[in-house]
Amino acid sequence: MNPVLLVVSAVLAACLYLVGLALDMFWLKLLTKPWLVVALAVAVWHHAGSGGGRRIAWGLLAGAVGDVCLALPDAFLPGTIAFAIGHALYVAAFVQWSRNPALALLAPVSLFAGTGLWLMLPGAGSFTLPLVVYVIVIAAMIWRAAACALDAQGDALIRWGPLAGALLFGFSDTLIGIHRFAQPLPGAAFSIILTYWAGQALFAASAIRRQTQAAASAAKSP
Repeated sequence: MNPVLLVVSAVLAACLYLVGLALDMFWLKLLTKPWLVVALAVAVWHHAGSGGGRRIAWGLLAGAVGDVCLALPDAFLPGTIAFAIGHALYVAAFVQWSRNPALALLAPVSLFAGTGLWLMLPGAGSFTLPLVVYVIVIAAMIWRAAACALDAQGDALIRWGPLAGALLFGFSDTLIGIHRFAQPLPGAAFSIILTYWAGQALFAASAIRRQTQAAASAAKSP
């Protein structure tokens, strides 16, 4: 696909989704919500479609499926499953990028996960088990993204992009959980989608940058 067309269509779809969100237009939101993430997946597949990059692309596609599910009534559980699969794919990519155990980072990540569960579990009801599993998976994703930042090699985007993306994604999901299980957060929909898009974009950019740098290093090798 033409990269300019890909970017223009993704930006247009994102803008239309925000319009649909502001005007509460169901069909406009449903048709436009996943396209930005699909476009990111296509870009990653084209520019970094091997190893960790391929896992990032599949994770983005899983997120697009989750986007559609969350836009539909009574499809919250399938959407949660789709996003959990996406996070598991991100974990696999980050582990491939960094084997650093980063055990010290488990404490702050566990505190984040525990606080989120403390806020959400009282209102989870029958969704308690899926919620616990999902929070564990996203905590693992944040932990392994943080491990990438500990590596000395790579530029700022390669090292810090995964962590920044994971924190934005985690913030977005926390807002969703609080809004659904604890108390309504009027007007949070815009913060939720913008931080989610930013997180996904950072994952995609990190994968592409990592592949680009690897290709440049290989070209310089004798």
